Amino acid sequence: MIETYSQIIKNLKKDKFSKIYLLMGEETFFINKISQFFEKNLINEDHKGFNQEIHYGKETTIESIINSCKSFPMMSDKKLVVVKEAKELDVFKRKSDSKINLFINYLLNPNPTTTLVICLKNKSLDKRSKLYKTFLSNSVVLDTESKENKVYDNKLPLWIKNEVEENNFKIKEEAVFLLSENIGNNLERINNALEKIFMNNKDKIITSDDVINLIGINREYNFFEFQDSLIDKNSVKCTKILNYFNSNEKKYPIQQIIVYLFTFYSKLLVVKTRNLSESDNISSVIGVHPYVAKSYLKAKSNYNVKEIINIINHLRKLDLISKGIIQIKSGYRPLMYEMIFKIFINK
Repeated sequence: MIETYSQIIKNLKKDKFSKIYLLMGEETFFINKISQFFEKNLINEDHKGFNQEIHYGKETTIESIINSCKSFPMMSDKKLVVVKEAKELDVFKRKSDSKINLFINYLLNPNPTTTLVICLKNKSLDKRSKLYKTFLSNSVVLDTESKENKVYDNKLPLWIKNEVEENNFKIKEEAVFLLSENIGNNLERINNALEKIFMNNKDKIITSDDVINLIGINREYNFFEFQDSLIDKNSVKCTKILNYFNSNEKKYPIQQIIVYLFTFYSKLLVVKTRNLSESDNISSVIGVHPYVAKSYLKAKSNYNVKEIINIINHLRKLDLISKGIIQIKSGYRPLMYEMIFKIFINK
């Protein structure tokens, strides 16, 4: 059966375990969290040496995994078998009817004392295949690519808050904004950042200073300040920040900046054309946090519709240039300055 990440975690916390789990898709955070929960909680610490096995796809075979699953636990009533890097496992990597049939036979008749967890990161099974259909009927399937598991940009601040609260911390709104805007929609990276903050924060309240000091976000040159410079049409400040981004290209690639700008101005266009005037209304219509909605309300008074449309058109062209679809002789640096010139000069 298909279950969402939230459903699986909820059931596991209630000690409701199935015999087989297929965790697949691009969002590795969910897969890691679930597999870590099993490794930490299913087998008693004293019995893990006998009854908890971690296999790696490129170092084993489906035959070896099935043999492990079929063997009974020692001095316990349950056993855990986790397969990591499963996309390298022979049964998923190469089409072999004999191996697939062998695996299907086990899925249809699993050992009742073994819990098998397949971590199929960055890969999904063909949903038309017999193997996938067998998983669907005989195991719990997590598809991280499904819309039920997606954490969209407008839901990211709430997701961050929930993660913080689950760890018995609180977080200030500006800190939420700094994390979401500077790290982006990468749950694994956000989780790593939060883990670092949790370890170093004794007050149990996360502030923007915690994010800046512990995560390595520059106090003056970050997406929070970048958006402020766009809203205020402060070309000097914006140029300084772009200079910093340009000197830290790995951390702030031009494609990320273009997407950020395009998203900002596209949402601003909606606010402007629909003449939205209340933060709560803006929040619900364009899908941003109420804290961020206040910024759009301020930007609305500093831009007209024609300006916004021109900027969006320039950004579309810059996107094509950055992807090499439109060829230019100069590198990325001129693109950055052309971007700011187009935004503030609008010609």
